[in-house]
Amino acid sequence: MPTRTTIVVDQDGGIDDALALILMARTPGIEIAGVGSVHGNVTAETAASNSLRALELAGNHTTPVAVGAAEPLAQPLHLAHPEDLLGKLAGTPKRAPAPEETAAEQLVRLAHEHAGEIDLLTLGPLTNIALALRTEPDLPRLLRRVVSMAGAVTVKGNISEHAESNVWHDPEAAAEVTAAGFDLTLVPLDVTRKATVTRLWLERLATDQDRLRGRVAAMLLTAPGKLPAFPLHDPLAGAILLDPTIATYRHSPITVDLTDHHRGQTCATETDLAPPVAVVTGADTSALLDQLLQALLQRPR
Repeated sequence: MPTRTTIVVDQDGGIDDALALILMARTPGIEIAGVGSVHGNVTAETAASNSLRALELAGNHTTPVAVGAAEPLAQPLHLAHPEDLLGKLAGTPKRAPAPEETAAEQLVRLAHEHAGEIDLLTLGPLTNIALALRTEPDLPRLLRRVVSMAGAVTVKGNISEHAESNVWHDPEAAAEVTAAGFDLTLVPLDVTRKATVTRLWLERLATDQDRLRGRVAAMLLTAPGKLPAFPLHDPLAGAILLDPTIATYRHSPITVDLTDHHRGQTCATETDLAPPVAVVTGADTSALLDQLLQALLQRPR
């Protein structure tokens, strides 16, 4: 791994997006050149505010955040969590998003400024990436690699029987991005569903009661009944970007179904007419939990 890795994060404002951002911001040798927001969990504007909140919690007060696509390319807007739990927990950020460019414009600019050096981490619908690709068809060659939390290849979806949420929110964008020829790693529900927090992990986090994350962990531990499942979808994608060796892969072209019945379904195919994608088939979730705990317990620099 290079001594300094430059990344751009595209996210849709959920709690696990925030955890992934904190992980990236707290990892030595990682420079976050920009963050983009997109519709998905919440509106693009709210997702931008939530990323600013997450960066501030991590001690990052300089990375520019750009508001991205407010709606999908070809279907009505649907928000998964419009109640915005993260915003209610974390309060108002001190900074505002950068007004001068959209998330897609920011990505294209940074890709040119750091040609061949940027790793892109996508944690939400792929609308911004598709828009950037339409503006700059050479984007797959300008970016070093792309790691996307997206898809459900051999398992059922989490928003419909067939589709994972990030793909379902904008299947046309996902289809364009997976076919574009990026050095693309797909981190699907097949593996992220297995990356869940444990009681011991929460107990270690709850020792830090003077900060929000410790209080939230303590609250989860005192909830009646069985410990609620909390899959770390987005942090796992971030951990795999940081250390690809924690995962195993199958290389296969990916198609995205755009028909009504199976809309948003991602399928691994055997065709040689589409570029291969590195699909994660297994991951060391204990490595993720260790990395994330260290990042969360670390005091801001």
